[in-house]
This record gives sequence, C-alpha cells and structure tokens, in this order.
Amino acid sequence: MKQQEYKWNEKLWKPIVRPPRHCYHLKDLGNELFKVKETIAKRTDFEIHNNRNQKLQCSLFEPLRMQGNPHPCMIYLHGNSSSRIESFTIIEYLIPANISVCGIDLSGSGLSEGEYISLGFHESNDVICLYDYLRENKSDITSIGLWGRSMGSVTAILAAHNNNDIKVLVCDSPFSNLTLLCQELAKVNYKIPNCCFNCFWCYVKSKIHQEVKFNIDELNIVQIIQVLPQDVQILFLSAQQDELIRESHPKLLMKQFRGKNKELFSFDGTHNSKRPTKIMEESVSFVLKAFGQNAWTELNTKQPTKNQQNQLSKQIPLLRGDRRSVQPQDERDDYQ
Repeated sequence: MKQQEYKWNEKLWKPIVRPPRHCYHLKDLGNELFKVKETIAKRTDFEIHNNRNQKLQCSLFEPLRMQGNPHPCMIYLHGNSSSRIESFTIIEYLIPANISVCGIDLSGSGLSEGEYISLGFHESNDVICLYDYLRENKSDITSIGLWGRSMGSVTAILAAHNNNDIKVLVCDSPFSNLTLLCQELAKVNYKIPNCCFNCFWCYVKSKIHQEVKFNIDELNIVQIIQVLPQDVQILFLSAQQDELIRESHPKLLMKQFRGKNKELFSFDGTHNSKRPTKIMEESVSFVLKAFGQNAWTELNTKQPTKNQQNQLSKQIPLLRGDRRSVQPQDERDDYQ
C-alpha cells in the first residue's frame, strides 16, 4: 500500500482509538496533603498491572480522618482524551462527605501504558484490576462504586456487568451504542449519508479489530444494560446542549435498565462544560443513599483535637482552583 493511501485510510479508524492523549506531569496532581473546605485529604500514588500486563497509574484520595476507619470509595473513570486529573471534578464534593476517590489513567491514556484506547472494552478490565487491588490492600474501604464520564461511564457499565459486586454507578454522558454514535456524528457533522457510512464502517471495524483487538459491535451498551443485576443503583447525568453524545443516549439507557433504583439528572450544559454545583450536590446525595449513609457516619471516627486540627489547617493548602483540576478535559468528535 502506498504511503499516501495508508495515511488516508488511517484517518478513517485511528481517531476513534487514538484521540489526543492528555499529557501531564505528576506535579500537576498538586500537593499530597490538601484541604477541601475544612476536610484534610491525602493523596497516595501507586501503580497496578492490568490483565494485559500494562502498567496503570493510579491515585487514591482519602479524607485523613477516615484512614483506618470503614468508609466507601468511588473510582473515577475519565473520558477518551483525559486522565486521572479529571478526578478533581468529584473530589471537591466527595471528600467532605467522607468518601475516598480513586483516580486512574486507563490503559492508553495519561501516564499509563498502552498505545490505544478502546472506548470501554479493555478499560473495563482495568477497572476490575483496580477494584481487586483496593479490596486486597485497603481493608478500611468497605464499598466501591464507579463514577464515569463519557467513555468512563460506558467503562463503568461494562465493569459492573463483569463484576456483580459493583452496585453503585454514576454515569455522566454515556453512549448507548458506539456504531450508532459514530453514524450520528458522521451524518450531523459531516453530512455523510447512511449508505456511505456503512461502506467505510466495515473497514473501520475490521482495522480496529486487527490493531486494538476488540470488536466495536460489542460496545452495544443498551443491550448490556438490560442484563445488569437489578440491585445495581445507577444515576445518569445528561447535558442538554451536548452535541457529542446527545441526550437520547442516556435516556435510552435509563429506560432499558430494569432495576428500580435509577435516576436521570438533566442539566444546562455541553459535553465538556463544568457540571452545575446543584447537580453535583444532588449526585453526592444519590451516592450517599446508595451506599447507605449510616455505614460510616455512625462510626466512632478518630478526630484530631481542636488544637491539632488548627495546626494541620495552617500547614496544608486548599485544593487548587486550577481550571484543569475542576473541569473535564475537552473531548471532540474523535469517535468519527
């Protein structure tokens, strides 16, 4: 194949599995000790290996007062062009509620190993490996839920399908079917009719299967969500002006999930906009209820004395207000 022809063909499939990679330095995660409101938190960085023997970079953010005491944890799963830095979008809300947050650079993203992403297929196994690691090494974490955005929310659904111990999900802007999503983007953004789409989509699927080792047809999330255990509790979040993953996708998933403990919060915003404070607070309330709040609020938590608390507060900086730490990384229509 001629080099020019190869580059043209590459443009058909590669943007789906190799969108712009979020590059950052460890220092961008901020201080290891920091304050969220009046709660002191500690960050611990570590790495794990997934089932493909790739190194994955992770960070556990814990309320200092909860270390050694039973409490839940939410694993945050980022979008297709992002990293664990996106975890800060929920840290500022969950840490004061005595819920730890674990961020991960999914395979093919951030500082983790991997050449390509797979829109949730391989990433769901990354999550299972992280879940097992936390279970084995953090005895004070009693329950583990998943909070994902875009690709991360699809990853959460797939992980819950593969691990029946995962019972709490927050799914921000999930797509219902990857083929349908790409077809919508091709038609709306590039005016490509369905007949033409079907012609090149067969090539795209074949090439991705060859290079990335997964079948796009298996990312039919609307089918998978129908067989999720009905005791899973899911909150869907949907931005009304989202032009990448339109509201019809989370609404369809909401309808097709057969469990009773489900909600959908719709809000004013776009795919990449900062989520409204009220929506985030209501999402935390959903998580608290799903975990069962009494599981940790009635514990005899070891609190530092007032004098010790004041001394710590003087030494520890507030959580940074850097835009990178409180707003999702931009995602474009690189599915197309």
